[in-house]
Amino acid sequence: MSAVILLIALSALIGFVLGRSFSWLAIAASSIGIAVLASAILQIQGFGALPGIAIVVACLTVNQMAYLARAFRRPSRLFQKQADKEPSQRRHNDIAGRPH
Repeated sequence: MSAVILLIALSALIGFVLGRSFSWLAIAASSIGIAVLASAILQIQGFGALPGIAIVVACLTVNQMAYLARAFRRPSRLFQKQADKEPSQRRHNDIAGRPH
């Protein structure tokens, strides 16, 4: 049972770390690695096919949830880039229809 807890914790940690600055391709590659690692460890521990599949699915779900939690926590780069831009030359100098 400790192997299951360790696998789920490791999956969450990997997802949280990848959510900081990596793209969805990184989460796809890490998901493959987690599935292979979890399958091998569960096979060594003597888990059957159905419990093993359920645990691997749980690991992948936790991994992706942690990735999304971290990805939504970071500020959007798009908003930061737009806020740093200079105003365009064709902007209107009036606010609410009143020229200044």
